[in-house]
Amino acid sequence: MSAEALPDYEPVLAAYHAAFAPELRRMIGALPLKRGDRVLDVACGDGAYTPWLAERVQPDGLVVALDISPAYLAVARRKPAPSKRAGYIAAALERLPFAEGTFDFAWCAQSLFSLPEPVAALQQMARVVRPGGFVAVLEDDALHQLLLPWPIEIELAVRAAELAAFAAESPRPRKYYVGRHLRQVFETAGLVACRRRTWASDRQAPLEDAEKAFLHAYLHDLRDRVADHLGREARAALDALVGG
Repeated sequence: MSAEALPDYEPVLAAYHAAFAPELRRMIGALPLKRGDRVLDVACGDGAYTPWLAERVQPDGLVVALDISPAYLAVARRKPAPSKRAGYIAAALERLPFAEGTFDFAWCAQSLFSLPEPVAALQQMARVVRPGGFVAVLEDDALHQLLLPWPIEIELAVRAAELAAFAAESPRPRKYYVGRHLRQVFETAGLVACRRRTWASDRQAPLEDAEKAFLHAYLHDLRDRVADHLGREARAALDALVGG
């Protein structure tokens, strides 16, 4: 993926942020933030979390949102400014352009999986956070991001095909389910005093428009990724469920 272009997963992620905004906002509300904190929003992408972080530290806190992608930063900057004390910069997570102890809190949402060295990334985040500050990461497990009430035979076939697709796409397919190994990643990075919290969202029909949009985007993206790794019958069954 070029940093000059939005990633292929951008439509699905944007739809996810819209559909699950209430839960995501509650996650930010549960973070140990306070008024006046200096926050680094690492790999901020489209800036979905930046305004919620800014709300937590207003009026005199500071949020710096960082991403390596100019295309993503352009999307974030087009949104209403979350605060006069929030801004965006282009930089790589592996080489954060800040002195040690600059921030009280560093946040990274759903981005460790995309990094070649997640341990090094966590160490960089820890470096720029003051002693006694916090490093927080939100990750999911790509193999279990969404559980649907579809026939178990299709569920098993799709998950096996998804794992095969991950292996074909990357020499390190384990990165796609880094969420289940976060404690190990933190400890390897030297962050041993860590706490894990698990969040889940549940939706039932009738769905809101934003939820329908996410489900449509997710299922079509999933079908595109796994189609070449499914047998004929399983592919036909998935096509019938996903629709046009």
